[in-house]
Amino acid sequence: MPTRRRSRGLVIAWMPVSQRSATIAERLGYDLVLIGRSGFRRPWSAPLAYLASVPRTIAAIVGHRPRAAVIVAPPFLAPLVAWPILAMLHAPFAVDVHSGALLDRRWRWSVPLLAWIARRSVGAVVTLESLRAPLAAHDVETLVIPDPLPDLEGPGASVASRSEAGTPVVVAICGWAPDEPLQALVDAAAGRPWQLVLTGRPREALDLPPNVVLAGFLDDPDYLDRLRTADAIVVLTTRDETLLSGAWEAIALGRPLVLSGTPSLRTTFGDGPVYVGDDAASIGAGIDAVLADPGAAGRVAVLRTTFRAANDAALAVLAERLGRPPAGG
Repeated sequence: MPTRRRSRGLVIAWMPVSQRSATIAERLGYDLVLIGRSGFRRPWSAPLAYLASVPRTIAAIVGHRPRAAVIVAPPFLAPLVAWPILAMLHAPFAVDVHSGALLDRRWRWSVPLLAWIARRSVGAVVTLESLRAPLAAHDVETLVIPDPLPDLEGPGASVASRSEAGTPVVVAICGWAPDEPLQALVDAAAGRPWQLVLTGRPREALDLPPNVVLAGFLDDPDYLDRLRTADAIVVLTTRDETLLSGAWEAIALGRPLVLSGTPSLRTTFGDGPVYVGDDAASIGAGIDAVLADPGAAGRVAVLRTTFRAANDAALAVLAERLGRPPAGG
C-alpha cells in the first residue's frame, strides 16, 4: 500500500476563530485546524467541550501526520494531548502561549503544567517580552512573536467611506470580553459628530445613543469591508500585557487606530496609534483627535512596514527551530 503523504506542518487551536493562528499557519506553510466549542456555549460546559476536543485533536494529527506542529494554549490540555502523538511521529512542535494562559485567573494555576509540556517542545512562543518571565521561571525556552500582520489585501474599498450624511464612521472591533470597556466606549459616542459601529456578537446589554450601531457577528468579507471603509478603528482593553488582534488587522489595512494606553500596547505600537484611557471622556477625545489628524493613516502605514519585517524575522527563527528535533525534556 502507498504511504500516506505527510503534511508539512500543522497549527492546532482549541477555538473557533484565531487570526493569529491562521496567519502563523499561512506564513509557515502549515495546515490550520481550529477546534471550536460547538454546542458548548456556557462557561460550565467548558470541561465537556475540552473532552470533545481531545478525539478531534488526535484525529487531526493522525490524519495530517505533520512533520512539525504549533499547538496553541490555553488550554494546556491541547499541547498535552498532542505531545505524545507528535512524539510518535518524530514531529517537533512549539507551544504558542497566548497571554490568557499566563494571566487569566482561570489558567494561572496551570502554568507549571504548561511549562512541563513546553520543555518537551522546541520552545514556547509568547506575544510580549514581559511574558517570558513566568515561563523562564520554569526553565522554558521562549521566543517572542507578536501577532503577525494578516494578509488582508483583496477586493473591497481601498479608502474610507462615510455614511450617507457624510458622518465619519468609527468601527470598534469587539470580542465582548470582560476586559473591554464597552459601556464607556458607547458613552463616548453620545453627542459626537461621528457614527460608532461595534462588531461582534453582543454578550451584554448596553445603553446605546442614537449614533451607535451594533453590527453583530459578520462573515469575513463583510467584516473586512467594515474595516476597510472605516475612518478610524478602535480596539480597547483594560488588561495590561494583552495584545489585541484587532490592532494588527487595522495596521494591515492601514486604517487610523485608537488603542487603550496600557504599557504593553504603548511599548509594542509606539507612536502609530492614538492612546486612550478606560473612561468615556478619554475615549471620545482620542477618537476626535484621530479623525482630525491627516497624518494618522501614514503613521500606521509606517508601523505596517516595520512589523512585517520584524515578524518575518521572528517567524524564520521559529521555522528553523521546527526544522530540527526538539530538545529533551
